[in-house]
Amino acid sequence: MRASEQSYRLYSCRRCAQQVRICRRCDRGHQYCAAECARIRRCESLRRAGARYQSGYRGACRHAARQRRWRARQAQKVTHHGSAPPVVASIVAVTPITPAPNDAEPFAGAPRCARHAAQRAVAQRLRCCVCGRRLPRFARLGPLRGGP
Repeated sequence: MRASEQSYRLYSCRRCAQQVRICRRCDRGHQYCAAECARIRRCESLRRAGARYQSGYRGACRHAARQRRWRARQAQKVTHHGSAPPVVASIVAVTPITPAPNDAEPFAGAPRCARHAAQRAVAQRLRCCVCGRRLPRFARLGPLRGGP
């Protein structure tokens, strides 16, 4: 049995420092967690690339041409929207809501077994953060390397 088939990669997100577990199938060299961090970093990267492009001669010329076309289109619009209707201010009284007793769970107040709670916690932790598959017991801290 190869170690690559029995392990998963464990790393910290480079943006939020959250610990991430990723299975071999999903691992493509990720550096960020699957939550918002990857999307936010991608947007930041695109914004920086756009700023670099527009700071150059070609990007600045194309931006100027696009702005000229936009201004020409706006000059053709002669209608105006009417003013918005007045907003009526109202005051809403806040009343606290008390939850009704839950009869569906007769043992809701009973303490849970500590062993079962720990097993559930371990089972939840040992899932891939991307696809949710169960993970093997061993973790790698680095990428897979080719070998014999």
